[in-house]
Amino acid sequence: MKTIIERTAEAAGFTFDLSLTWIDTYGDRWTWTGDTDESGMAVMQRSEGSPRRLSYVYWTFGPLIPAPHPVTYADRRAALTATSCTAPDEQDEKATPLTLAGLLGRLRRRSA
Repeated sequence: MKTIIERTAEAAGFTFDLSLTWIDTYGDRWTWTGDTDESGMAVMQRSEGSPRRLSYVYWTFGPLIPAPHPVTYADRRAALTATSCTAPDEQDEKATPLTLAGLLGRLRRRSA
């Protein structure tokens, strides 16, 4: 009988937040199906393949890391409006597209 469990589960001594998407060492993304197996272990699934127990996924494909959240418009705006990375007495009031372009240009020259 499958039952709904809390939004966290333990496997291999680690607590996993089941509301997150988890990435294995091969780059596959695993999400919780909302079910458990007969022992109470959370059942995970990737886009392809059959559902697997969280402990099986961890020991076979792990370690697992939480998938990063997508970059939002607010994140981009915060990066563009942050003060520049200089000494406090040399900082501009606000970063401008021109200062960001200058920083990217200096980084490109370093990598060449």
